[in-house]
Amino acid sequence: MNTARVMVLVTVFLILAVSCGDSPSDYSGNPAPSVLTVQLHADTAVYTSWTQCPNHDFNAYVLWRSQSPGIHEDPSQARAVRIVSNDPLQNTWIDETAEPGIHYWYALETRNEALLSSWSNEADLTVPVNEPGNLTVVFIDPSHGDLSGDAILVRTPSGNNYLIDGGSWTPAWSCGEDRILPLLDSLGIDRLEGMVATHPHSDHVGGLSDVLDAMPVDRVWDCAWKGEASGAYEYFLNSVEHSDAEYIPTYRDMILDWDPELTVKVLNPEKEPSSGNQNNASIVIRVTFKSVSFLFTGDLETDGGEDVILNLYSPDEIQATVLKVGHHGSYTSTSNSWLDAVDPSYAAIEVGSGNPYGHPHSEVINRLDSRRIPTFRTDRDGTFVFTTDGYDIVTY
Repeated sequence: MNTARVMVLVTVFLILAVSCGDSPSDYSGNPAPSVLTVQLHADTAVYTSWTQCPNHDFNAYVLWRSQSPGIHEDPSQARAVRIVSNDPLQNTWIDETAEPGIHYWYALETRNEALLSSWSNEADLTVPVNEPGNLTVVFIDPSHGDLSGDAILVRTPSGNNYLIDGGSWTPAWSCGEDRILPLLDSLGIDRLEGMVATHPHSDHVGGLSDVLDAMPVDRVWDCAWKGEASGAYEYFLNSVEHSDAEYIPTYRDMILDWDPELTVKVLNPEKEPSSGNQNNASIVIRVTFKSVSFLFTGDLETDGGEDVILNLYSPDEIQATVLKVGHHGSYTSTSNSWLDAVDPSYAAIEVGSGNPYGHPHSEVINRLDSRRIPTFRTDRDGTFVFTTDGYDIVTY
């Protein structure tokens, strides 16, 4: 983790709810295993709790924590953060040692009088850095099977929350329900000041309907595509219509009032696009906070997208500290001319780990590597975060 200048002390509530299995154990065998869940709440402490196993099963509970999975396979790589061995009625504990910006795995070991043990499932989370007054951007991992997409949470210095795209949706799995909503809940977010649907593709708008159905959303910015579109886009528009959100068609040169500390300018698309490449209808947003800027690009491609912006705006209007690489790192995006103008200090790629398209393509990675641009990728790094005070950036 890059500590830079921003040193953040954040404590959060972490609720570990544990229940014993339905089947009692054989007293001479291993104890009944527990079921472990993890929930993160933005507050002032890390709170753990569990329900009690049958008394004859109990000799000790050991709560293990690690920065890597596989605790029960190799406990030596984990730390025992709490041992309860003398009071079977104790079922709460406050963990004050979890550090902001670290992804942790937890597992609960139950030991019986014979010193035989059983393990719960593993539960994992990232303890967020969330210092008031910072701009924080969470690049959410959209991976599930062969699914990909974009899903980005922007938390403003004044505490407003905006979602840019919502990943994919299938009957079996939704980035909105299974990835975004748990993250929002873990951060104590129960409403959004707004969401952005960059363009009509299902891997960008698919999960947004679940979010609209689950919590209040004040405003929705959409490219307002007028041509033929995916069923996911039609469903999304229907969800907006049946919500209380204000629907705002979005086009270049609009200034979005997300936060008085920010300048948020739309660089693309033209007004109400209706034909051509839907990727190039992507809403492109430049967010500036003091000396730091982010450029969010959706699926913008080079031909008909990046080149249009390069012709319309000066490099000073395009430059960004952090570039969200267009179209999941496809070779159709992120040209050398684009990188010359944006001149990013960091690159972020939203892409599914099992995607069938070969994203990110080697051509794009080579362009970034040749410029020595540190690159973060959801397919490799999982969910990752940038947070800044407007001058220095912390990444994790």
